[in-house]
Amino acid sequence: MKAAKINSFSTYTKCLRELHEWQYLEYIPSHNPMHGTRIIFYNFCTSDCKSKCTTTPTETVEPTVQLLYINKSNKNKESETAHAPTLEEVFIFFKGKEFPEQEAEKFYNYFQSNGWKVGGKTPMKDWQAAARNWMLNTGKFNTHDRTKQSSQQQPKAGKLHTGNDKDYSEPL
Repeated sequence: MKAAKINSFSTYTKCLRELHEWQYLEYIPSHNPMHGTRIIFYNFCTSDCKSKCTTTPTETVEPTVQLLYINKSNKNKESETAHAPTLEEVFIFFKGKEFPEQEAEKFYNYFQSNGWKVGGKTPMKDWQAAARNWMLNTGKFNTHDRTKQSSQQQPKAGKLHTGNDKDYSEPL
């Protein structure tokens, strides 16, 4: 497809079927994603054998090249995804990065609950990368630290940093 500059799979198969009908090649499609489609090219005469080249479409010609096309989009998707780790593997990984076991358990429980999918849709390929991102983002999502900081930095309701000695009869 790339060599022929064809981007559409349906156009590619249409061209192959037409070349098969015109007997330029033999196209043997496979509907099984594990067994590839076979394409057999025939040996047509070149310029040095013009006197011998009298091939008609009804004659059989010896095949010279066989190509095997396997549709990559129909491959087994499970082979691309990594295995789901055990809780012990997650503990060991977090311990190696000097993070507490509680964070490891939070990470494991979160992804175990959504089936080890990223964003709830795509199967996770590398759980260690997801764990490293989890570690980077723990400061953003740690609720205990936020409540302590918010009570120290933000004023409580009712105290708006205004004095009680304002005269509201004066124009601004």
